Amino acid sequence: MRRSIFILAATALAASALAGCEDRQSRPEDGYQPPVEQPAETDEAAGEPVVAPEVTDPAPTPPEETPPPPQERTSEQSVQPESETLFY
Repeated sequence: MRRSIFILAATALAASALAGCEDRQSRPEDGYQPPVEQPAETDEAAGEPVVAPEVTDPAPTPPEETPPPPQERTSEQSVQPESETLFY
């Protein structure tokens, strides 16, 4: 039984190997060439001049900001946090 399974597996492997091979010499050359696409007619070919669209900046840059003036705080106020934040 084991011997027949081994022979069957070897035969199947050989058949799949032969089926996967491609004999390029036996294939006929049909001379097929893919069709060449013709470029579409553009506005320049139609004789109308091409005008570039006007470009506007969708997000203008904000004006430069000057730093706020320094705040006059006492030394005790400067060491206290501005909000109740816990630091670990």
